Amino acid sequence: MSASVVNESTPGGYDRSGGVGTSSPASGVGGAVESPVGARLRLAARELGNILHPSRLVAQAVCLPVPEVADLCVLVLPEADGTVRWTAAFTARDDPGRGVVTAEGVWDGSVVLGATWLGDILDGARTVVEPGPGDLVERLVADTVGAEGLPGALCAFAVPGLSQVVGALVMYRASGSFTTDTEALTEYAERTGTALGSARMYQYQARTASTLKAALVPEPLPVIGHASLGASFRSAVEAERIGGDFYQVNEVERGFDFSFGDVCGKGNDAALLTGMIRHSLAALRLVEPDPQRLLELLNVLLLRTDPEKFSTMLLGTGTPLPGGGLRIRMAGGGHPPPLVVGLDGSVREVAVGGLFVGALEEAAFRTVEFTMEPGETMVIYSDGVTEARNPLLGGQMLGEGRLARLLSECVGMPAPAVSDRLAQVVGDWLDGGEHDDITILAVQAVPAAEGGTG
Repeated sequence: MSASVVNESTPGGYDRSGGVGTSSPASGVGGAVESPVGARLRLAARELGNILHPSRLVAQAVCLPVPEVADLCVLVLPEADGTVRWTAAFTARDDPGRGVVTAEGVWDGSVVLGATWLGDILDGARTVVEPGPGDLVERLVADTVGAEGLPGALCAFAVPGLSQVVGALVMYRASGSFTTDTEALTEYAERTGTALGSARMYQYQARTASTLKAALVPEPLPVIGHASLGASFRSAVEAERIGGDFYQVNEVERGFDFSFGDVCGKGNDAALLTGMIRHSLAALRLVEPDPQRLLELLNVLLLRTDPEKFSTMLLGTGTPLPGGGLRIRMAGGGHPPPLVVGLDGSVREVAVGGLFVGALEEAAFRTVEFTMEPGETMVIYSDGVTEARNPLLGGQMLGEGRLARLLSECVGMPAPAVSDRLAQVVGDWLDGGEHDDITILAVQAVPAAEGGTG
């Protein structure tokens, strides 16, 4: 059994110095006088409603009633594997200065068979039970508060969940009984169950959202032969890691293929569409390697999925040349033209053109082919880069001219450094202002013996 000391004051900040019988009576519903125990439990239940972490909630649920309401409070929760987990809070008699102490442990599933009171509660047969002599919970009382022979009162209350009882809240008093406080304690157990159900649901939804987001985040760039890769992504929604831009590079038998796109919209809705496009591309590439044909198939798919959603896109392949360098074959669907940084610092535009993907049934796409010498870098970017606005300059956009001048200064840099440098400058230009998704993919041709990513 592990134990830890917790603060005597609750997270909610209300005073715990007064014990039962010393607090001033409070007015309840309809002006009726509320007992000190009822008032304390009502405040405790309110605190529980603000906690969305299940483990933290369990700890607070047993701590808040101690010592004003009970000398020991235990929350018993059966687990999916058949075991029974318990969490207790109490004031150690041998060292009162330690304050409220917490402990936790696990009972074997057979404890339910030996503890008829717990079985009755979990089966829904009873909501309030007094555990009988010799019960395992009596041993727990003796181990924690040191009450050998169990003088005083011991009572268990059902903790209901959304559809069934999920556990039991056990209270022990060294002196007195729970007769006059049964109603208040029953309500506290119910409020504990409600809060626990909400916390578990929140955690489930949070895990689900995290899993879905992980599937939508751009995958790490692979290490491929004959090319160095770099990328940077910054979502329009700063709190999110996902957005409407996407990129991907895959090594294939004769080189690599790549995709880059920017769907309409931003945030979660745009991210869902990018996820659908990415997965569709992965499936379509199994049967169709040609970039232009892939755009045509994606156009049909997007029109059938949601005719109001569309995307700009670039799809291409890179094939290594015998003496180094790359042969790029690329099809465009309305995306800004990539820029190639030459060995002399010159920046040339690759005019691809094409219409948006998913906008028109008769959309036309085109294909271009060009060669990159070893050391040259192709930079593909989303319009969030050039349309980034500087709030200190009256909302001036970064623009294509500044982008070209910036890239000319990156000659000789490896691909990861190019993408990082560009992302840094765009971030500085924004100066904390609002922006669209900002995505950059850099592909650098290297001599035949090199290759990799950063």
